[in-house]
Amino acid sequence: MNLTHLETFKTVAELSSFSKAADVLGVSKGLVSRHIRALESELACRLFFRTTRSVVLTEPGKELFGAAQQIDAISHKAAQSINMLTQDGYGYIRFTAPDALGPIIAETALPAFSKGNPNIHIELDFTTDIKDVEFGESDVALRSQKALPDNLVARDIGALKDILVCSPSLFEKHEIRSSSDLLTAPCLKSSFDTSWNNWTLHSGDGQSIQLTAKGQYSSSSYEGLIALAAGGLGVACIPLALVEKNLSDGSLIRVLPDWFASQHQLHLVYTHQRFYPKKLREFIDAVVAWRNANSIWFIT
Repeated sequence: MNLTHLETFKTVAELSSFSKAADVLGVSKGLVSRHIRALESELACRLFFRTTRSVVLTEPGKELFGAAQQIDAISHKAAQSINMLTQDGYGYIRFTAPDALGPIIAETALPAFSKGNPNIHIELDFTTDIKDVEFGESDVALRSQKALPDNLVARDIGALKDILVCSPSLFEKHEIRSSSDLLTAPCLKSSFDTSWNNWTLHSGDGQSIQLTAKGQYSSSSYEGLIALAAGGLGVACIPLALVEKNLSDGSLIRVLPDWFASQHQLHLVYTHQRFYPKKLREFIDAVVAWRNANSIWFIT
């Protein structure tokens, strides 16, 4: 059914006049008549009783008029919804981040953004899959992938600083005073990405060493590695951001405090757009502000 013809029909029905409908629509009375005839031909029924004095809906016309009003209401609601989504200060932000860092950002960066944007809905997804951004399932992602599709923008926010930690009890058994002591100490391994077990350590005075973590315990998550380290089962190489609380409560201590490593160069990833919505720009700025406020977690 032609929606232009339907709109013409609805206007005639509302005004009970072909002439008045033509004036409102800014078309000729003849075009209005042709639209109505086309509808009546398509539906194989008469829609109006017409006399020289009145235009009255037939029973099928009344049925179509009710449907036309519903279609108009749905169209109006859809237009309002789209307007709300594209207006500044309204709509959704879908954010994805690694499950280790995501909760930290949610706790420390999002409250300030939410205060300034009370009508923005935030959907969080803590995962490491990049396709959710590339195919429009998320608006912005925090990622550490080295290679990204061409249709994505990757804004560099720096490399996470990894530090060596262990439990106080393990340190008493295996005093680690120099980098060479790591060769005989039990180390915890990543089973999520075995390349993370090749530690490249840098010192504050510019030295660098490489070693492969060896030990009998491994985990696919940082949470698991932290738990193993706190249980006294090995030395772990963990982003500082994830173990600050453990260092504060004494469940972990830093080993070789002059040395650090880095496995994750972080980027804020989002699709190329000609015009970036204000809500998206402000959300990205909020995450960058979070990074700057916690610069100690990053290698500068």
